[in-house]
Amino acid sequence: MKDYLCEDTIAAISTPIGKGAIGIVRISGKEALPILKKIFRMKSGKKKETFEDRKMHYGIAVDTKGETIDEILAVYMKAPKTFTGEDVVEIHSHGGIYVVRKILRTVLSLGARLAEPGEFTKRAFIHGRIDLVQAEAINEIINANSELSLKVAVNHLKGTLSKKIKEIMDNLFNLKALIEAAVDFPEEDIEIIESAKVKEEIEKSIKEIENLLKTYDEGKIVREGIKIAIVGKPNVGKSSLLNALLRDERAIVTDIPGTTRDIIEESITLKGIPVRLIDTAGIRDAKDKVEQIGIARSIEKLKEADIVLFLIDGAQGFTEEDRKIYSLVKDNPNTIVVINKADMPLKVSCKEFKKECITISAKTGEGIDKLTEKIMNKLLLEPETLFKESETMITSERHKKLLEKALKSLKKVLESLEKGFQSPEFLSIDLDDAIDVIGEITGKRTVEDMLDIIFSTFCIGK
Repeated sequence: MKDYLCEDTIAAISTPIGKGAIGIVRISGKEALPILKKIFRMKSGKKKETFEDRKMHYGIAVDTKGETIDEILAVYMKAPKTFTGEDVVEIHSHGGIYVVRKILRTVLSLGARLAEPGEFTKRAFIHGRIDLVQAEAINEIINANSELSLKVAVNHLKGTLSKKIKEIMDNLFNLKALIEAAVDFPEEDIEIIESAKVKEEIEKSIKEIENLLKTYDEGKIVREGIKIAIVGKPNVGKSSLLNALLRDERAIVTDIPGTTRDIIEESITLKGIPVRLIDTAGIRDAKDKVEQIGIARSIEKLKEADIVLFLIDGAQGFTEEDRKIYSLVKDNPNTIVVINKADMPLKVSCKEFKKECITISAKTGEGIDKLTEKIMNKLLLEPETLFKESETMITSERHKKLLEKALKSLKKVLESLEKGFQSPEFLSIDLDDAIDVIGEITGKRTVEDMLDIIFSTFCIGK
């Protein structure tokens, strides 16, 4: 992806590969319309020389030998008012994989090249149709795995985060102008720099950045979800609990200890939050080599989990095997003790544990909703108020790191002012650093290599 001048014409299939009602081949670039004229025929077989902007045209697609490929609908969209900012053509055919690929091969043989992952969106960014935050939001929308994560991504696409970043940038640029004036025109005796005023504006920017950074932990959860590991000795009901939370029979449930010999992972949504449920192999002193491997993996998964559900068979009581496993999880602040089999007489109660505890029945579903509430409370999540469309939330690790770097630079400026070091040259250096890294968030100062990394995560055709 090194052609940053975008002089060539690109094409790709923009619908999922496989059988479907419709398949779309998208073309972008200066040769998009000439290629359409070569491949398109009216139903009578005649060529069509004129295509009205943004009007769907019905006809047939032909290959380079003039043989019919399929009946199609084609639309030509004239630059610059297109997604990429270039001439764009879309060819809509029936959705069979063979027909769509044949149309694409014909388009490529007529002068286009196959687009790389994310290249259409990258061109939209290069031509100023969207900034980098909005470009990343498109990928987030495609990969959204919950209603909440979709809402956050759409909010980013609308430009809410970009607007907040721009406000911070504008404030810093205004300060930069004052400082540069003091550097460039010292004979004018421009006063920097009312020190109190500069300090006030720096503190304002610091506060805004800190407020954005505070949203990251929840933003990451919205985007990536949480990992919940279910752990316990064999046959305490881990797979039954997994099925109860999933409200589906995904895991095999038997009375035979050691049935789950490896990690089982399933995705669900709890109150709008994407969750990765991990049903671990029962932890015990196993002699079976396969089961030993499963147990070792279970212990590793405990380190990765955001929440650990330590499950006990309440009908058996708190056994020595339970105590050994409890020693592995008791120091984890996000461990919840779950006493199972509330539908039977219990030999253990929550009073015996200093940890968060709940009694449930994985068999009947008793207590499952309360367990969900405890999980949310443990992570300090309130899904109903977690995200409001009027608010700005950061979900990207890239944004977080850049904001942290900018914050560090601005705190250096503030420190210099507080110590009485008001030399415009020194203040300007740290202020420049902050402006540069904040500019990278929206792409105002993004290097080409960074563009390659970001857009390579997109699907081809987007």
